[in-house]
Amino acid sequence: MRTYRIKIVLLHTWYHFLHSMETWVDVFWNPAVQIWVYALIALSFKQTDSPQGLFVMIGMIFWNAIWVGEYAIAVGALWEIWAQSFSGLFISPLSMTEFIVGQMISGTIKSLLAIIVSAVIAFVLYNFSLLSIGWMNVIYILELLVFSWAVGILSLSLIFRYSTQVQSLSWALVFLIQPFGAVFYPVSVLPVQIRWISYGLPATYIFETIRKQITTGIIDWQALGIATILNGVWFILACLIFQYTYRQAKKSGAFARLEG
Repeated sequence: MRTYRIKIVLLHTWYHFLHSMETWVDVFWNPAVQIWVYALIALSFKQTDSPQGLFVMIGMIFWNAIWVGEYAIAVGALWEIWAQSFSGLFISPLSMTEFIVGQMISGTIKSLLAIIVSAVIAFVLYNFSLLSIGWMNVIYILELLVFSWAVGILSLSLIFRYSTQVQSLSWALVFLIQPFGAVFYPVSVLPVQIRWISYGLPATYIFETIRKQITTGIIDWQALGIATILNGVWFILACLIFQYTYRQAKKSGAFARLEG
């Protein structure tokens, strides 16, 4: 893996970003509109002195780290496939690992921008400052980003395995996780029978910790430790699955047929 080739991927992504209205809509417009709507919902809760409104809005702000981070990896590859330029990238010495690392870095930058836009809107409408969480913002966002990378790599694995017939999963899979990830509400509101799914997601522990810090000022380091371990498991499994599907796609010719 070479740093200069990753820089080329980032430059390529930047040029696409500048000239793609769809990417601007997905990275900025959608988060801005959604946080606006959720902030208004939060205001309605605030009128009844319920902290749930604040939790909904905070959940939406941090959700952008997962959504945009996953989107950058999975849909970033799809943009190349749709343009029939994906396989052409690898005629050069560029490796798939370098391509994915470049998309991970790009996704991190886009996620931070989306979070900043959402945080500004939340401050204007709800008078809530994300800075009140302090330096823990760094840990929360980093943990959520690692999870987003794992989901993005899994989405890309499915595309390599089943071709573009399942391309909708690249933006739908992450929203399947949202109801179980305790993004807007505690795990306790879910039916007991399905809570085990939530406890297998790193995001659950992150969002529960954020709410606990907001309400009590206490940081649940044990929950963060569990999230870190689960993130490692998810990321390693995602990479192993991706390596397998990538090798199989090249062996069967499915990789070359992606643009067909």
